[in-house]
Amino acid sequence: MRICSVFLLIVHTACAAMISIHVQHTLIELGSMNIDIRCLINDSEIESVIVIQLSRSNAPIVSVRKAGVSWQDEELQHRAFADGSVINATSSYLHMTIDRQNVTKNDSGEYFCTSSAQDKSKEYIAGQTPKTFLSITETKEKDTNDTCGYKPSHRSFLLVLVAALINYIAM
Repeated sequence: MRICSVFLLIVHTACAAMISIHVQHTLIELGSMNIDIRCLINDSEIESVIVIQLSRSNAPIVSVRKAGVSWQDEELQHRAFADGSVINATSSYLHMTIDRQNVTKNDSGEYFCTSSAQDKSKEYIAGQTPKTFLSITETKEKDTNDTCGYKPSHRSFLLVLVAALINYIAM
């Protein structure tokens, strides 16, 4: 029983060390900062990498295999850029960037990377990074909604002006 527990602990540690996630900024100001996320393989015991995948809030976004980059989130595919490679096992990566003009509030969430690989003893292994929360904020100057979600328009301004004039004349 003890040997099994120690073995599981060692395997878990090795899998966790196999892949890492790097998020350039975890707090993004809407319209002024790019989203830049990298999944990196960092284990010298890996013989070959099968796939690296980036997910947001448990939904797959984009992945890379030997055939190249493949998008799972079609909407994001039109707003973002991704590149990656699994050809060289020890320097495999997946990199996704969303340009600041294309960032939306829906891009916030928990991001994490997963990978599947084969080690030098030909065993298949999988790894997952810890989840990193990315938050999107909006400055008050750029936010057109007040706290109730009301968007003032020219018509509402004119209605208030007319009501004020009527009250003034009635006095």
